[in-house]
Amino acid sequence: MASNGYNPRQRNGHRRRQNRARVKAANTCCYICGRPIDYSLKSPDPWSYVLDETIPLARGGTLTYNNSGAAHRWCNQVKGTHTLEWARREVANILNGKGKGMQARPTSIPFTRLDV
Repeated sequence: MASNGYNPRQRNGHRRRQNRARVKAANTCCYICGRPIDYSLKSPDPWSYVLDETIPLARGGTLTYNNSGAAHRWCNQVKGTHTLEWARREVANILNGKGKGMQARPTSIPFTRLDV
């Protein structure tokens, strides 16, 4: 918090909650791996829903709907502050067993659900 009492994280919290609800309402698949998201899962489940910024805030991105997408928590962690294209390639490689060994698969249970 700055000495003047202004906390930018507090200000972003409301906008982030609004944007998160808007993206969640669209009920889309993960925009990194392309697989369905089970919106009923809660954190810290690796397949739970998180809001991801296409261009990370740390890299100059904005907290807007056009710069956001629905993602799995695990996919978002792999992406970090990398580009979306890099993350899509890296996640596909890891899920196909061709990753560089730096990231582990989120679970050994197959990614299939009948109620999705």
